Amino acid sequence: MGLVVELLKQPGSHVWVADAPDWTGSSKSHLRIAVYLPTIVGRAERGLSWQLGQMYGVVGTGLIMTRHVFQGLKRDMYVRDDKDAASKKLVATWAASRDAEIVGDRSNPHLNYVPAPENRVFGVYISPNEMLTDYPDIDGWAEHWAWIAADPDCPGAPIDWNFRYDKKVWSSPVS
Repeated sequence: MGLVVELLKQPGSHVWVADAPDWTGSSKSHLRIAVYLPTIVGRAERGLSWQLGQMYGVVGTGLIMTRHVFQGLKRDMYVRDDKDAASKKLVATWAASRDAEIVGDRSNPHLNYVPAPENRVFGVYISPNEMLTDYPDIDGWAEHWAWIAADPDCPGAPIDWNFRYDKKVWSSPVS
């Protein structure tokens, strides 16, 4: 069985999307977090099978289970003309139960699931969508994702989250 890609047509181009809980306080039932297709193609061309597998098998299925959202990376970041880009970055985290890698060849790729690394949470680094004319249905852009050491006192959060990020902006009401 091949992979199912969730694509959304936008005026700017097609994008791959994953649903996330609405941490903005709007009346939406969920947010749409997207990945540019050129980003996916670039990772495929570089043979980054774990990142692609995680996109499909962890981000795609798990982002809706986000437990915490943090804003502001505590490091310098310059994006285009924005010297304060780090302050706008969001990180959605949750305790995912499994990791995934794409295996097989181009004609028959499939996901290989393995248990999640112990004492880790999964984090997706997101930029708010500033290109609303071209991508009106997109709430944010997933740019990076990774396993992060877990905070033993705050389920679903990374260790030292209060030192890593400027603030916690949302936590799931489900315990």
